[in-house]
Amino acid sequence: SQFPSEALFVVWLNPYWGKIALDGKGFEQMKAYNNNKARVSAIIRIPTLKEETYGRDLADMLQKRLTFDEALAMESLTIMTRQRLTIVKRMLFEQLDGAAVL
Repeated sequence: SQFPSEALFVVWLNPYWGKIALDGKGFEQMKAYNNNKARVSAIIRIPTLKEETYGRDLADMLQKRLTFDEALAMESLTIMTRQRLTIVKRMLFEQLDGAAVL
């Protein structure tokens, strides 16, 4: 393996390109997950976002390689864009707060 045996992983499930499934199986039923389950310390699920608003705002932020704090500090973004990013940040950070590695 390319990673030390003591390395733990945080899996990010992002439904942006569609449902996360293979042959009708969800991620947690997949062989890759089951073979490495002991090394997965957390699964973070990026919520399915409304493509025209939340999804676009998050995609724009990520394409510009900005952090949430950097994007939220930009006065050039509309107040609604910043509010949507704040909501997405809160949803993700709540999951991270519950992750065993943090």
